[in-house]
Amino acid sequence: MEQTKKHTGLWWLAFLASTALLVYMIITHNEWLTLTLPFVTTSFVKAMDIM
Repeated sequence: MEQTKKHTGLWWLAFLASTALLVYMIITHNEWLTLTLPFVTTSFVKAMDIM
């Protein structure tokens, strides 16, 4: 069975950007903190090619 290489670079970039945003929101005690959690988790799953 042949395996193809999937390009996940864009998803890693999205994960790093959303994680940086999450850290910023934690530091500033922003009330919209939970809004960033779906972006962090979804981009991590896509970057790891789990889904």
